[in-house]
Amino acid sequence: MNLWLFTESDFATFVFPDTAFGIFAALSGKSMTTNPTPDLLAILSKVPKVLLWNWLNLLIFDLANQRHPESVIEDTINKPWRPVPSGRMTVAQTRRLLLLSVPFVLIVNYFLGAWEETALLFSLTWMYNDLGGGDEEFVTRNLIIAIAFSQYNKGAMRVASGCGFDVPPNAWQWLAITSGVIGTTMHVQDMKDQEGDRAKGRRTAPLVIGDGAARWTIAIPTAFWSIACPAFWGLGPLGYALPVSIGFFIVFRILALRSFIADKRTWWLWTFWTAIIWMLPLCKDYSVFTRFFQQIIS
Repeated sequence: MNLWLFTESDFATFVFPDTAFGIFAALSGKSMTTNPTPDLLAILSKVPKVLLWNWLNLLIFDLANQRHPESVIEDTINKPWRPVPSGRMTVAQTRRLLLLSVPFVLIVNYFLGAWEETALLFSLTWMYNDLGGGDEEFVTRNLIIAIAFSQYNKGAMRVASGCGFDVPPNAWQWLAITSGVIGTTMHVQDMKDQEGDRAKGRRTAPLVIGDGAARWTIAIPTAFWSIACPAFWGLGPLGYALPVSIGFFIVFRILALRSFIADKRTWWLWTFWTAIIWMLPLCKDYSVFTRFFQQIIS
């Protein structure tokens, strides 16, 4: 139960969208992988493995993050149900659990087929938590998170595609674009956490440049990526429908609705929007479904 509570509030931000990225990328065939004819059922059967890979890496990050006294202060305000502020575990116990979890997760992810990404994520976790990258100016914080997301996405893609998978040039470009999406809009989650971030002394966008200005730094990139991402894949009008409609709804909400509850719901909508963006390669090449239904008919 404690392991889940460490990661529960970040599950929707990391595990679901990154798992979606990996599965959609593997299904999209030559658009994102070196396998031109992926098998639908074979890839869908890997969903539990991809979920596990993402969750284990998130667990390491959250254990490292939540063991710091400053984080306990913040979580006491923003997330009091977490194991340390709720008294279920101490800081010392969390540190020992982290010591045991790091080699365990690396070994498990070696067998899952994406240990290199895990090793880089460990380094980024160290930079974010122990070197204070998460408490620097929000630009530095977003940059670290954007790079981390590229590794979450890349690792999920490798697990979903199978061992021995190589990342083709087109996939590298898409990974860079999706990192740009994260790096320029990720601070949408900070709008709802301002009270706890202020208590910790964290320099998030709304606390550095003000609530109103921070909202525009989310709204403008969200509108841009909603159009630019489908354009990258050369999609038709239907390919723009969901990213644009949801993206511009986020723009409306972040500018017009400014309560804690509204910001929390906008953040949830943002996680759904990112999953839609991650699905776009499959809109470019959906032949995996055509082959599947042809096999059923024949």
